[in-house]
Amino acid sequence: MAFSETTLYQILTRLPRPSGWRVAFSGGLDSTVLLTALARLRDRVGLPLCAVHVHHGLLPHAEAWTEHCRRVCDRLEVPLEMVRLALEPVPGESLEAQAREARYQALGERLQPNEMLLLAQHQDDQAETLLLQLLRGAGIEGLAGMARCRPWQGGWQARPLLDFSRSDLERWARAEGLEWIEDPSNQDLRFDRNFVRRQLMPLLRERWPAASQTIARSAGHLAASLAILRQCIEEDLKRCQVGSALSITAWAALEPEARAEALRAWVRLRGAPVPDQHRLEEIERQALEAAPGAAPRVEWDRFAVRRYRDRLFLLPRELPSPPADCPWPDHEELPLPAGLGKLRRVPAADGIPDRCWREGRVVVRWQVEGIGCRLPGREGTRGLRKLCQERGIPPWSRPLLPLVFVDDRVVAIGDLWTCEVGPREPDEPASGIVWEERPEWLEHYR
Repeated sequence: MAFSETTLYQILTRLPRPSGWRVAFSGGLDSTVLLTALARLRDRVGLPLCAVHVHHGLLPHAEAWTEHCRRVCDRLEVPLEMVRLALEPVPGESLEAQAREARYQALGERLQPNEMLLLAQHQDDQAETLLLQLLRGAGIEGLAGMARCRPWQGGWQARPLLDFSRSDLERWARAEGLEWIEDPSNQDLRFDRNFVRRQLMPLLRERWPAASQTIARSAGHLAASLAILRQCIEEDLKRCQVGSALSITAWAALEPEARAEALRAWVRLRGAPVPDQHRLEEIERQALEAAPGAAPRVEWDRFAVRRYRDRLFLLPRELPSPPADCPWPDHEELPLPAGLGKLRRVPAADGIPDRCWREGRVVVRWQVEGIGCRLPGREGTRGLRKLCQERGIPPWSRPLLPLVFVDDRVVAIGDLWTCEVGPREPDEPASGIVWEERPEWLEHYR
């Protein structure tokens, strides 16, 4: 398909209408074509347009590229945001993958609500992606290639150039007299994508001239099949999820293939990268075969799947340590350390007398041994461990439950239990506790 402003406009009208466009602008051919065409279309479409250039600091030409991008944006009268990354190589990890992850993180952090991030990958990129995924043994999720448009970071991420080859874009760029930069690292055959692009694709085109187009078309067919498959997986997942945890009984009742797909979907839904096949199989084995009293754990990246009773939980690999004591002054809210959210006071007739805050007697503590709580309307004192067991709170969450003390007496455990406070004056103002903004892995038992 020949590229033109008109064909791009037709593609854009089929996408969700955002509050504005934000273009990932490297200064290379693809993003230069996209940004230039969008700049000419912005009045017709009536949407604000800006560009974002990510400076990785990895190559000596980076400063010159930054200046080039600034000149292009000045000429197009497009606002440009510069983002500088400070990448440090991590042993055992691909620097290329690190840079890509950091770039997307930086772009996502700057995307405003309902904005659309436009990326300039084209048809040849899509074909290369499918081949690379094939060589990695990917499933349908990987073989579907790069999505044309998907919800992302409170807005959208879209690739409007996937119907055009690089040669289509270059013809238009030369006809329009555009200038762009060439990244010398794109010639480095140590990178898998460059090898596919420079060595494999030319060989395929010698035999099949339309190879990029037909391979990219296959990715499109797989993406359509994936959309249908996702609907089925979502239905399976609904039957298996309990809050953000996974019911092992319901999950085990699925067919083996459906079980594997539901597990992948659950991990993605929780915001974690899907582990490799070996770890997926280990999660299934541990969940289904470990002894009832065991506490199996499978780790990858920064995450871990753990089992408690009939539930699977996805957690950070390293949980925070219980914080030091936190006095609660006479304020409505108390931010908690270690990313544990905040506690807020709300009026409650059977709550903690407000004078306790005025007198400076309220302290929040963690992991206090031997504490007990006398619940209103129940006989006797119940220990924290017993209460947690009754409610199904996993052992790893218990040390991070905020314990609200007045003097040396626990009066509330988060907003899960309010203990008997003791005598109070008639009609004395009092407050209950609400625990807000807690991490998702502390929401399992809500």
